[in-house]
Amino acid sequence: MKGVSRSPNGSGTELGSRALVVIAQAMTKAAATVASLLAAMAWLPAFAEPVAITDDNGKHITLLKPAERIVTLAPSLTELAFAAGASGKLVAVSAYSDFPAAAQALPQVADAAGVSLEGLLAIKPDLVIAWKSGNRAADIERVAALGIPVFVLEVARLADVSKAIRAIGKLADTASVADKAASQIDGAFDKLRRTNSDKAKVRVFFEISRLPLMTINRQHAIDEVISMCGGENIFRDQAPLVFSPSLEELFRLQPQVILFPANEVTPPSPQYRGLKAWDGQRIYRVNADALLRTGPRLVEGAQQVCAALDQARRPAVATGVKQSHQ
Repeated sequence: MKGVSRSPNGSGTELGSRALVVIAQAMTKAAATVASLLAAMAWLPAFAEPVAITDDNGKHITLLKPAERIVTLAPSLTELAFAAGASGKLVAVSAYSDFPAAAQALPQVADAAGVSLEGLLAIKPDLVIAWKSGNRAADIERVAALGIPVFVLEVARLADVSKAIRAIGKLADTASVADKAASQIDGAFDKLRRTNSDKAKVRVFFEISRLPLMTINRQHAIDEVISMCGGENIFRDQAPLVFSPSLEELFRLQPQVILFPANEVTPPSPQYRGLKAWDGQRIYRVNADALLRTGPRLVEGAQQVCAALDQARRPAVATGVKQSHQ
């Protein structure tokens, strides 16, 4: 066509410039995308880092990420989970998990008869916390066979309370709350030890139940509580952990103090007549759940035991069964 002149390289230059613009825009978008991905990835370690820990059966447990749906198979474990700051991750508990009050609203998947595997599967937990000496080994094995990670705990000594709380805190990624609670509990026990270390020894019979008559030996945390408060468990050298002593042996050992659980509706019966504790009316109620559940409320239970033994050291001026108070 006449009147139109073109540079041999004109269209190529124009296309090249446009291509550079497109490439630059694409690179800018890609850089922004990479930056967004890097920013997002910066948060991943806190939420997705694997958790490795060894339980009280000596089994190594590894979770691909901290637990989000936790089930506890004993009331004491429920209380430990709450203390560790993991209450928001609890999705089911065992029967009698009534403390704190919020635990009562959770579904129950275990009781004295065992663990409901059907109920457990419906809950879809990513972690089950079991009680070594309280849950049947066969039940623990059946839960593990379902492919659900099981962490087994045993609180046998007072130091195990804070250890258990810290372990649950690690599993649930609530370590900051757990560490604080554990330190407070250890501090409370240390204070009781210092306060009672030089007090006169008192011979103690701890009545777990009356019919049948049951008590504990030195392997139970309650024995350590009694010792910490300046007492001596008269059956500490017997076996097994929990057993039925004879009345003949009880009278032979002559406790100066009888402690019995507050959930007993009646005080100790006249079968104890002739014991030093009975004759001196040194018989005290204590919070059974706080002591027997071997959880964070062991501090409360220990304070009651120490208060009862302090009262027993004073001259007897009153009669009747006494309630130990803080």
